[in-house]
Formats: sequence, structure tokens, C-alpha cells
Amino acid sequence: MSATLISRSPDLARLEADGFRLRIIQGTANHLLIDGIPAVNARREVVLGTLYCPLELDPTGKAANPVGSHQCWWIGAEAPCDATGRVMTEMISNNGIENKGDGITTLVAFSRIRPDRSKYPNYYEKIRTYVNLIWQQAALIDPKCNPCSDRPVAAVVQAQEQVFHYPDMATTRAGIGAATAKLISQRIGIIGIGGSGAYILDLVAKTPVREIHLFDGDVFELHNAFRAPGAPTAADLEAKPKKVEWFSGIYSRMHKRIIPHPYHVGEAQLAELTGLDFVFVAVDDPEARKIIHRGLVALSIPFTDTGMGLDLDQTNSVRGQLRVTTATPQYHDHLEQAVSYAAGPENDVYRNIQVADLNMHAGSQCVMRWKRYLGFYADDAHEHQSLYKIATNGLVKGDFQ
Repeated sequence: MSATLISRSPDLARLEADGFRLRIIQGTANHLLIDGIPAVNARREVVLGTLYCPLELDPTGKAANPVGSHQCWWIGAEAPCDATGRVMTEMISNNGIENKGDGITTLVAFSRIRPDRSKYPNYYEKIRTYVNLIWQQAALIDPKCNPCSDRPVAAVVQAQEQVFHYPDMATTRAGIGAATAKLISQRIGIIGIGGSGAYILDLVAKTPVREIHLFDGDVFELHNAFRAPGAPTAADLEAKPKKVEWFSGIYSRMHKRIIPHPYHVGEAQLAELTGLDFVFVAVDDPEARKIIHRGLVALSIPFTDTGMGLDLDQTNSVRGQLRVTTATPQYHDHLEQAVSYAAGPENDVYRNIQVADLNMHAGSQCVMRWKRYLGFYADDAHEHQSLYKIATNGLVKGDFQ
């Protein structure tokens, strides 16, 4: 892994050849650390610290050039000082401790923009710039100190198995590895891959969850093409693939662990949900919904369920609402109040029109609720029921306690 990454990235190879002690961590995000950097503390002592920056990679796994972020961070007991023992405040953009995820905690953030305000062309120039600013002050006290060995030092690479086929640079650039780590171990189930369920998959497939299990026995047909993300060809529809096979084929191009189950979930299939960490329920059969809800409660699996009711008013405008209901092992007695298990009208508008925007909105609300449940997003409300009303563009949240 180390040899492959370094061989693809001449700038990292040059740092390695110069004797820098590189440590590369590929986990929730990609991180570059340079250990053993001489710095001055407030007592005018030369101590060693670590320079940190996010490591941006291109789709082939090569270090991105130019470098997107001009910032670096410091890991050590104190912020670096100049030779007089004064903190180098001119370099520091943020004094706050930051959790970068994957076990990395930084002390201060540095900001050093190039004179022409352009991006650093590569990691060699960026790292050299920051190291020299810190090391030069230490060298005034101890001329023999050096951030480099007298010979090349092989980079240390700590790599977790990745669920994506290419690097997740959004998490790396945003510095939200610690938040994203809350999603990693999740084994997700999506029951019903119609309109809303397909949008749930679209969003969940872009997170580093461990597995995504798709449950649906239906064929991908013409009406599905107008409700789901993507744009199938007429030939695709004529082939009549199973929904789960169709969507797993698309999203497996990005996420490695999407497992299709080409059948509906009933009493006989409930045991297959054992071991899932969270389930999204997006079915339109009320009897199936009731069976699934009771099964998930019995298995102590948290879940969200979504549904919508639509109608045409006298002005030929579509009215109605969409619902997102959440149940957890600790809170599920509200289901009978929150969800209707009765059969809907045969002429239900939703069954006959294409409202992909509402499907997308429902899917988005479900996924955001799941992320708030796990703490990825802040959650002050902890609601177990929300209703979006089309006519007022209003979102009403509530509980049943």
C-alpha cells in the first residue's frame, strides 16, 4: 500500500527521499502526518512535534496536484514558538483543539498562503514551506536539529479497508472525519426500492456504511423510471430487471457492499433482518408495513418509515403531506397512532402520478433523521414523527409522549 501510493505521487516520494518521516492514515478520511519536526516551546527548548494536513487523492489514488487546502495543523504539547519563546501567532489561524477523526487530534491550525495567493502546486512545496518556518526557529537554538533523517525513510501507511471504489475527498476536505466515523460500522437495510426508497439508497450509498441490504421483489418498470434517481433507457425497461438488481448494479459502481435481496419482506423473511443496525421502510402495502414494523420492534432494530397521501383539489393542484416516523428500541409505542395500517383508496393520486420531488424529499428526510439519530448531525428535537405539508411548505415535528 505504501509503495503504491508513494510511487503514484512524485511529491510524496520526494518527501520520503529527503528523509521526512511520513505517516499516512487512510480511514474515514485521508491524512498526511510528518513526525519528528523540531520546534521551540515557551521555555526556549527544542522539542519534537507533528505536522498534519488532509491528504487529497485523485480517483486513481495519487496525491492531488495542486493541493486544495493551504492549511496545516500542529500536533504537540504546545504551539510552536520562535527562538525567543514567543508563540508564532502570525501562522496560527485557530487555537482550538480539533478532532480530525481516525484517532487524530490537533492542537492549533496554521494558515500560510503563498505570496501570489495561488494553491500549493504539490505536497512537497506545501510541507516544506510549513516545516521550514517552524524548524528555522529551532535551528537558531540547536543548529544540529533536523526534521529529516540522513537517508530516505519509508512512509508508514495505516489503511482501513475502504467501502468505496475511489477516495472520499469530500470528507477529507471538509475535515469531518470524526463525524463521518459515526456511520462506518452501520449495516443498513432498505425495504422497498420504489420512489422514496431509491432516493434513500442514493444518499446512503454515498456514506461509508459497512453494508447496504436492499429488499424488494418487484420489477423495475416504466412508472419507476419517473420516480427514482437516474435515467434508464427504453431498452433497460424492456429488460424488466428486478428493482434490487437494477439499483445495486448502479450504486455498486461507487459502494462495494450493496447486497440485493430480490423478494418482499413478510413474516418468513423477518429473521433475515437480524444483525442490521438501522432499517429504512419505504413500502406502500399497509399490511406489509405492519408486519415489518412489528418484526423490527421485536428485533430491537431502530428504523424510519415514510409514506405520503396526495389528492387533487378543486383547482387541480396536488395537495397532501408526506410523513417520516422513527421508532427505536426505547420508543416505539407511538406507531399505532403515527402510522395508518389501513388500506388506502384505490384511486390514491400517489399511485398514479409521478412526484419524484416528493419522493426525493421523503428520502432525504429519512436519511437526515438517521444521521441525527447517530449524532452525525446535531439533534436538539429528537422527534419521532414529522409531517411535511405541501400547501404550506411546512414541516411539523412532534412526539406522542
